[in-house]
Amino acid sequence: MDKKETQHIAKLARLRFDDDELTNLSEQMTGILKWVDMLQSADTSAVADISGEEKPLGTRKDEVKTAGLSRELIKNAPEPYEHFFTVPRMVE
Repeated sequence: MDKKETQHIAKLARLRFDDDELTNLSEQMTGILKWVDMLQSADTSAVADISGEEKPLGTRKDEVKTAGLSRELIKNAPEPYEHFFTVPRMVE
């Protein structure tokens, strides 16, 4: 993966890297993609398919429990407003 592709992916993810970081990241991503290609080419014909052997998960009754939950969650917010989280405005 070249630096141009890495820079494009970083832009899509809204990440910024300097030139040295971009070079290092490019090399790391190239290594990861080579490793994934190696995994895809591995022979798995001797591995048993277990997809049909799994047991279904148990179910439980849905219960709504809201008493005091908002206060407990909001206490960790950096700038709460009443019982809401505040976030920076993204669109004017």
